[in-house]
Amino acid sequence: MTTVRIFFWIVLGAVTIPAFSYAEETTSCTPNPPYDAPHYVEPIKKLEISKLHLIDNIDGTITDLDSGLIWTKKDSYADLGKCLTWQESKDYVEKLDTANFSDWRMPTIKELATLYDPTKENNMAWDHNAEYPLGLDEIFADGSAYWFWSSDCGIVEQKRCCAKTLYFVKGFIHLRNLDQCNNGGVRAVRSFK
Repeated sequence: MTTVRIFFWIVLGAVTIPAFSYAEETTSCTPNPPYDAPHYVEPIKKLEISKLHLIDNIDGTITDLDSGLIWTKKDSYADLGKCLTWQESKDYVEKLDTANFSDWRMPTIKELATLYDPTKENNMAWDHNAEYPLGLDEIFADGSAYWFWSSDCGIVEQKRCCAKTLYFVKGFIHLRNLDQCNNGGVRAVRSFK
């Protein structure tokens, strides 16, 4: 019984004898001076320089000296004024005869990635929407598609279903249904010989 009374007294004692009293604290009725923020200085935007080495061959083609690839100056959207599905893009490239070359092909996604330039923001898409500038060098023809098909296809249930595309507004790689057409096209490529 003694243990219970001591415990009760200790708990009760802790409650009745406060260690700190707000009544003894002094407060000031004078407001603090307003915060004086330092003067804002606009950060200096470092001018980024493109690392691509592209040459306009003046025959409807562009040579990329770094990758050893030759690209068409016009993509299918700039050439035809409409988007193409994957199969239409494949057919377009196979019939292409730009600069008297007939060995044009669809690029791989890695080859397309060599053209994406994050230092560029060119308003050269087919609809010239300033909200979606392309990371594509201005050496290419105006009227471009927003994204391009690649030859990299996926297979589901023993059928081709989709292919990788490169979105030139942000540099993202997407997997799109082969029948999709919305704002897309193909930029034909061939190896430099």
